[in-house]
Amino acid sequence: LKLKVKPCISKRTVNSAQQDGRSNGVRRAMGAAGDEGRKPAVFQTLYNPGKTVEVAATSFGPGVPGVRAYHTSIMIEDVEYSFSINGVTQAPRLASHQCYANKPMVMYMGLTSMSGQELLDTLGQHFRKGTYDLLRKNCNSFSDCALYCLLDTRLDPTYRGLEKIGHSADKHAGLVQALSDGCYRPNPLADGFDVEAVVNQVNAIKTKQAIQMRIGFTN
Repeated sequence: LKLKVKPCISKRTVNSAQQDGRSNGVRRAMGAAGDEGRKPAVFQTLYNPGKTVEVAATSFGPGVPGVRAYHTSIMIEDVEYSFSINGVTQAPRLASHQCYANKPMVMYMGLTSMSGQELLDTLGQHFRKGTYDLLRKNCNSFSDCALYCLLDTRLDPTYRGLEKIGHSADKHAGLVQALSDGCYRPNPLADGFDVEAVVNQVNAIKTKQAIQMRIGFTN
């Protein structure tokens, strides 16, 4: 699916968001994993070096009241991870945003103990090549799951406008066609995909790993 749209978005620097990102990340992580029998991801970098995690977001296409379409990606240090028809791709910083006219908004999210390869190993099976769908399984779906995997937090719903459109595609049929240059067709390989199911599975994996580590420390 090839998009031919011209985005318009304002710029926000990483430095201006770092301090708020740290404190907000702690609070979100506490709520996300604190009751699951393991410490939230933020605690894993309190006494050990962590890797910087950022979200980049670029708006595109025509907007409607209450709905705005965004392309998002995740960056670990200066390496970007994003999802497209080619699956999850690893590229230099902000590479997937270069096709848009304006600069993306970049937000500092926190520090992670996970590596990029560990992220790919965990989520790669859920975001395979050819399974992309503009409305039902897109870059924002991956960013949401990646943030939970790395930091036990979630993507701001503000950046998930495409999913809102997808839930009422008939109502926004004209907008969908404008976003896709009239080429949108549901991808059957995305049928049954559920972001919440992926998040729950990631949480189960992380909880199991935490329990195994505790057992190892006590033996």
